[in-house]
Amino acid sequence: MADDTRRREQLRQSVTTYLDLIEEAKALIGGTVYTQQTWDLSTILDVLDPPSIDFNSIDGVSLRVLESMVSGCTSCRLSEGRTMTVFGEGSVPARLMVIGEGPGAEEDKSGRPFVGKAGEYLDTWLKAIHLERTAGVYLANIVKCRPPQNRDPQVDEREACLPYLRRQIQLVNPRMILLVGRTAAQTLLKTDEGLASLRGRYHRWEGIPTVVTYHPAAVLRNTETLRRPVWEDLKRVAAFLGIELGR
Repeated sequence: MADDTRRREQLRQSVTTYLDLIEEAKALIGGTVYTQQTWDLSTILDVLDPPSIDFNSIDGVSLRVLESMVSGCTSCRLSEGRTMTVFGEGSVPARLMVIGEGPGAEEDKSGRPFVGKAGEYLDTWLKAIHLERTAGVYLANIVKCRPPQNRDPQVDEREACLPYLRRQIQLVNPRMILLVGRTAAQTLLKTDEGLASLRGRYHRWEGIPTVVTYHPAAVLRNTETLRRPVWEDLKRVAAFLGIELGR
């Protein structure tokens, strides 16, 4: 670790000198006086010299490093059958973080969350409250690898992934969390209550306002019954975020 720190400091000094020379040249050409600046080089240094990853420590790591840790994780049996890990994607910080239970077949192939039919349906939910996955929203799951045959993630599999998700939520820093589906709701809220009793009210996860609703895949299977409750939950999200909806 001492060698890593020394190498990183040497690289920082070299990049700083390079940037200072560029700015000095600009000032000379423009006939102005150059004032030495303080550069934030953390992102550049992470790219040029990625920090060593301690796979036993998650606290304090960046989102990029956390994703690398997830991609190499073998903490549970789900890693044995995955094609790709599905870390999550979206805006950071986010107005809304949507968390499901786990990747499906399409997500396992692409490495992206909510890209199948359920994901397309989720996009219509977000659009209905004037949000979209590419602006102000972050998508993730309780587990980062696809369970076989899309079964529910087992307790030990969820527990293995929770430290990653907890750090991910800290880094995404959402104003609100939307938990979709029973597994996501029961896991993060640490409860055995069913969705019917969990939805319809605000919860908090480590201080972050949280709303529970049905999973898009479940609603696609039972649209007539579940579509209206989901809309009520989405209106609750919009109200908290200060989004005005048309009547």
